Amino acid sequence: MAAGLASVLVLGFDKDSLPFQLWVPFVTVIPLILILGLTLSLKSVPFIEKLGDKDYAYSGLVLNIFFILFYLASLIYYLCTASD
Repeated sequence: MAAGLASVLVLGFDKDSLPFQLWVPFVTVIPLILILGLTLSLKSVPFIEKLGDKDYAYSGLVLNIFFILFYLASLIYYLCTASD
């Protein structure tokens, strides 16, 4: 969901013409979705042995961490290149 929302915001508008109203979901909704995904992945870790979904649970956790790092890197890149 977070990646889809970010894609719509980034692909739908040029970086120089991104309206302020679209910054609100970009800096609030997307991080909240990412944090929710990470929280739910961490809560599922105790159930791995019980349910036997070891590969699925750990891959979800790794993907959530990757998406958070990717979001932070892209946000830092955007902020550093916005003044150019």
